[in-house]
Amino acid sequence: MKNLNVLQLQDFDKLVFPEEFRELTLDSPALSFVSDFKSHYPALLTPSVLAVNAAQVMQAGHLSAVLVLDREGLFTGLLTAEDISYQRVMQRVAEGVPRDVLTVGDLMRSRSELKILSYQQVEKSRIRDVLESMRRHGQRDCLVVDLQNHHVRGLISVADVGRRLHAEIHIDSVPTFADIQRAVAPAH
Repeated sequence: MKNLNVLQLQDFDKLVFPEEFRELTLDSPALSFVSDFKSHYPALLTPSVLAVNAAQVMQAGHLSAVLVLDREGLFTGLLTAEDISYQRVMQRVAEGVPRDVLTVGDLMRSRSELKILSYQQVEKSRIRDVLESMRRHGQRDCLVVDLQNHHVRGLISVADVGRRLHAEIHIDSVPTFADIQRAVAPAH
């Protein structure tokens, strides 16, 4: 048996992540940017978690998005950093929801609102193509679904892609009917 020395961790030793070891570009395969749930557990929250706690979890975990599961473990929605931003929280407070009772369920995008990309298409694409499609449709986050097996396989987040490419990527969301209705509604 070999005798190994146990050493002291030094102050200059830093934690590294997989993306630090790969040179990625806009021409890299799109699957390089998918958080694939076949090999990695997704970050999860429930709708009843207080928004302030969810924000802390997301910030501490450097998470741009988390999946939301109901009490039975069924996928009900997606919460992104944008959904839980100061502006979005203040918008809900202005609508009359007290900040200290605001929950993930109040801020998340429900399953019916989410857009998807086909895993079969993503696996044949470059990230440049995926970003352009997301830009055209105003999507900052897209689920990747294996349409043959009906499995939600992963998530592509513009925030994560930008971080991994060391670039700012801007995508303006396409306003929904509810957004337009809120914008033109008389203030009271």
